[in-house]
Amino acid sequence: MSGTKLYIGFVLLLLLGGCGYFDRSKENVGADFKLFLPTGATYQTLLDSVAPHVENIEAFKNAASSMRLKRIYPGRYTFRKGETNKIIIDKLLTGKQDEIDITVGNYNSIFELSGKLDPLLETSAAQIIAAIARRDEAKGLDSLQWIYFLAPNTYRFNWTQTPDEIIAKIALPYQKYWTAEKRDQLNASGLTELQATTLASIVQLESYQKDEQPRVAGLYFNRLKLGMKLDADPTVIFAKKQQQGTWTTKIERVYFKDLRIPSPYNTYVNKGLPPGPVCMPNPSAMDAVLAPQKSDFIYFVADPSRPGYHLYAKTLAEQEKNAAVYRNWVKQNNIQ
Repeated sequence: MSGTKLYIGFVLLLLLGGCGYFDRSKENVGADFKLFLPTGATYQTLLDSVAPHVENIEAFKNAASSMRLKRIYPGRYTFRKGETNKIIIDKLLTGKQDEIDITVGNYNSIFELSGKLDPLLETSAAQIIAAIARRDEAKGLDSLQWIYFLAPNTYRFNWTQTPDEIIAKIALPYQKYWTAEKRDQLNASGLTELQATTLASIVQLESYQKDEQPRVAGLYFNRLKLGMKLDADPTVIFAKKQQQGTWTTKIERVYFKDLRIPSPYNTYVNKGLPPGPVCMPNPSAMDAVLAPQKSDFIYFVADPSRPGYHLYAKTLAEQEKNAAVYRNWVKQNNIQ
């Protein structure tokens, strides 16, 4: 009788996948880790990638064999300390990769945007730029103008998302922004879609304060109507980055020598709007351009008493007084 039981037990063990069945329940993750499986990864790629992170690779292999882990779903996967082989393999069997939240800021070019995304996703900066170039919105424009239809926001991606899918997500908020009502406001403004976004980008970088942006927009409309140069510092910073070819460099201050940088984007040199946006503006800045605050202001300077806000003036004499207040504050605080 005992021999019969032993035989049955042996058969059951074979049916259950031998030692692999028992290896499934073994805890095998000694510390949290992220597993990156690139597109085209093989089973051997998986084993090579997992081996440094599990405590017993043979136990993992046995469990993978018993659970018939054959198809490899590419992606980024997160595993936690104490997880079992079964938990690891179940996630790999279903391709349940991580969702990655990525915040896209007020970037000034597709080159900055693609450079920020490159290390966070499987795709490369060059592939992202190529995907932007394929968009209908990019037709007939140069690469510096392409940024106009891409929107700052926090997006959720998979690591293996295709470049076209990535750009479709980043373009969607901009597409949704242009409702029939917004189109009517745009027509009333006398600006094209590209021009409105360009002006909004200047407003965005001049003031991040939502309640002040309509006043800034109104001031720039006044300058345009009077035929004045916009004299917008953000356009100088853009021209400087363009000249240096370093889009991620942070430029804190604009110096007098910078005001003469030869570039169609430099509004201290050229009248009217620059050829395209100098950043990806927030919806609030777009709203400000479509519904600017009416005033007679044509000058402004940073307000030391309210960081982030500005002092406004209707005449050059008033502007000089406000500028003196700002210069004194800079001097007292030893700001270089």
